[in-house]
Amino acid sequence: MIRHEPEYEFHSVFAPYIQDYLALKASLDEKCVVHGNILRQFDRYCCEERIEKPLLSEMLVSNWLITKCGEKQSTHGTRVSAMNCFSGYLNSVGQEVDWHPLPGYTSRNFRYAPYIYTKDELTRVFKSADSLHKPYGKSQFHLVFPAVLRVLYGCGLRVAEALELRVKDVDLENGFLFIQTAKFGKSRRIPISDSLLSYLRNYMQSNVSLIGMGCDNYFFPNAYGECYSQRTVYDKFREILWKSGIPHQGKGKGPRVHDFRHTFAVHALQQNVEQGKDIYVALTGLMVYLGHSKITSTEYYLRLTAEIYPDFLQRADAVCAQVIPEVVQYEE
Repeated sequence: MIRHEPEYEFHSVFAPYIQDYLALKASLDEKCVVHGNILRQFDRYCCEERIEKPLLSEMLVSNWLITKCGEKQSTHGTRVSAMNCFSGYLNSVGQEVDWHPLPGYTSRNFRYAPYIYTKDELTRVFKSADSLHKPYGKSQFHLVFPAVLRVLYGCGLRVAEALELRVKDVDLENGFLFIQTAKFGKSRRIPISDSLLSYLRNYMQSNVSLIGMGCDNYFFPNAYGECYSQRTVYDKFREILWKSGIPHQGKGKGPRVHDFRHTFAVHALQQNVEQGKDIYVALTGLMVYLGHSKITSTEYYLRLTAEIYPDFLQRADAVCAQVIPEVVQYEE
């Protein structure tokens, strides 16, 4: 499926600067959708207020930031973050900037609490996925979805990374996945466990007519050979949770599909400790495996593992206890 970036129109006095800023981000292969939407809102506000000078003043930005009453702290933080990036660009091209965000603006006190599936819950989820009935029409989602869920948990992938895998990215002979479309533009090569490798070989063999043999074919294609949307996976997952007897707590509370990634990380750390492996080595390996850009993102899982498994630290060496930091923000 070819992704098309939305086209924005800007009309305020900041319009040429916003357009150049987004064009710069696009040239660096950075995603522009979130910043584009936020800056479009800011552009409309400037038009409504008839701002005539491209001065990013304290009053202008502060007044715009309070236009959305009752928004979530995380949403507010995202808007501030986008404006902070844009203000940095304005400053770099010689424009006047009199606004600077206060420390802690990115809502770091807010954090989604990951749901860590138990082994029994995972078994029930996979069983429910395997029992899906064939949808109406040409859809073969009932064949693809069980494999997608196993890859999410077995390899700790992000949903988009799994859905965008192509045949050439799945080395079924040597047991590796090549993640080409990772977050932050970082590619990585990760091993597949023996049990998952055996499952994927059977999946490929049983569905070769759906997948095809072309190197660029999607490994988890829809009926038209295109990439499934994340929304399709999210919506169907609710049904799987219900069939598995796992209650959903409501929007924004989970359990989520993305929690398979968190569960993988926690279970991996727990297994490493049980096998007597050095925790420093385990953390570094997990950071590379998950595609994190910094070790602090991975350190979060140390504390999470210790919270879920109280005897975790007792089984780790004494140094491990001092490695676990008070992390207030982590990368998903």
